[in-house]
Amino acid sequence: MREYPNRRYAWTVVAILIVTAVLSYTDRQVLSLLVDPIRGELDISDTQISLLLGTAFAVIYGVAGIPLGLLADRTSRRNLIFAGISVWSVGTIACGLSHNFAEIFASRIVVGLGEAALSPAAISLISDYFPPSRRGTAVGLFLSGIAMGNGAAILIGGSVLHAIKLGALAATPLASQAPWRNVLLVIGGPGLLWALVILLIREPVRRRASDTSPAPESTPASESTPASESTSASKATAFGVASRGAWRTTPWVRVVPIYLVLAAASFVDNAVGAWAPTLLIRNFSRDPAQIGVQLGLLLTVGFGGGVFIGGVLADRAGASGGWRAKLRVCLYSGLLILPISLLMNSPQYRLVLAGVPTYFALSGIVTAVGFSAILDAVPNRSRGLAMSMSFFLNVAIGAGAGPTAVALAGEHVFGAAQGLGPPLVLTVIGGYLVALVALWAAGTDNDLPRVPVP
Repeated sequence: MREYPNRRYAWTVVAILIVTAVLSYTDRQVLSLLVDPIRGELDISDTQISLLLGTAFAVIYGVAGIPLGLLADRTSRRNLIFAGISVWSVGTIACGLSHNFAEIFASRIVVGLGEAALSPAAISLISDYFPPSRRGTAVGLFLSGIAMGNGAAILIGGSVLHAIKLGALAATPLASQAPWRNVLLVIGGPGLLWALVILLIREPVRRRASDTSPAPESTPASESTPASESTSASKATAFGVASRGAWRTTPWVRVVPIYLVLAAASFVDNAVGAWAPTLLIRNFSRDPAQIGVQLGLLLTVGFGGGVFIGGVLADRAGASGGWRAKLRVCLYSGLLILPISLLMNSPQYRLVLAGVPTYFALSGIVTAVGFSAILDAVPNRSRGLAMSMSFFLNVAIGAGAGPTAVALAGEHVFGAAQGLGPPLVLTVIGGYLVALVALWAAGTDNDLPRVPVP
C-alpha cells in the first residue's frame, strides 16, 4: 500500500493552490471596486454592472463547470489548472481593453471559463494529498485562499489604483489609459507567469474510495477491490462516507441540503462582495483607493480567517460528533449572520466597515464546513464531479443572481434614494433564511446515521 505524499510537499502544494485561488478571486472580484469608473466611461446602468459582476461570469462557469469537473476526475488536474489560469488571465486583460458593454461582457465570460476549472480540480487534487483526518484543514486552507481573494481583490485593486493615481505608469505607454483599465491590465498579466508555477506540481496517485490505497486510473474499482474491501466499502456507503460504488449510490439526502446551504451562502457572498465597496464609496463619499486598502485588509483577514477556522472546526466536529456536529457548526454561524447583517445599513461608517468582514468571517465558516461535509459523503472518483456540481450551483445562484438581486431590490423595492444598505440587508437575511431551513431539514432527517465521520 502506497503512503500519502510527503506532508511537507503536500502543504507546499496547498500553498501554491492558495496563491492560485487568490489570483483567481482577484481577477473575478476586482470589478467591484471599479464600478463607478466603468459605469461612467461605458455609460451603463447599475443593473448592467450587476450583469458584469455576476451573470456574465456565472453563465459560462455553470455551463463549463460540470464537464470540467468530470475532466478533473479523468485527466491531469495539474494541467487542467494550468489551462484555466491562462484562460482567465487573458480574459481579465481583455476586460481592460474593452470599449463597450458587449466587449466587456464577453471578456467576463472568458474569465468565467478559465476559473471554472480551478476549484473542482484543486480540491480533488488536495483530497489525494491528505488522509481524511487532515483533509478538512487542507481543504479549508485552500478555500481560505478563495476567501482571501475576495478581500485581496479589493486590497490589490485599491493599491494598484492608488499607485496609478500617483503616477506609477506615467512613463509607460499605459499612461494614457483610464486608471480602471490599467488596474485590470496590471492584475491580469501576472497570472500568465504564475501558470508556469503550476507545472511544478506532481500529480498524486488517485486513491480508492477507502482513502487508504491507490487505485490505477484505468482500473475500475469493481475489478481491483478484494472482497473484504468490498464489504467495508458497502458499510461506508451505508454511513454516507466515500465508497467504491458509483455516483448513483451516494446518499443524496445528505448531500442535497448542503448544496442548497452553500448555494444560498454564495448568493449572499456575491451580493455583499459585489456591492459593499460601492456602498461605502457612495454613502460615505470615500475614495475608492482608500476603500480598497481598508476594506480589502479587513476582508482578507475576516473571510480568509473564517474559512480556515471553518476547516479546523470541520475536522473537530467530524471527529467528535460526525455529520450532525458539522451541521450544527453551520447552523450556529448562520444564525449569528442575521443580526450582523443589520450593521450594513448603519449610518456610521465604522459600523458598516466592521459589519461586512464580520459577515464574511461567519459565512466563511459555513462554506468550509459545508464543503468538508460533501467530501465526506461522496466517493473519491466522484469528488471532482461533486465539487463541480456544488460550484455550478454556487455560481449559477450566487454569482449569477446575487449582485443583480441587490440592484433590482434597490431600484424596484426601496428606490435609489434609500441607497444600497436596505437592499443588501434584505438579500443577506433572505439568503440565510433559506440556508437555515435547509440545515434544519438535513439535521432532522431520522435516516441520517449517528456515527463519527472517519
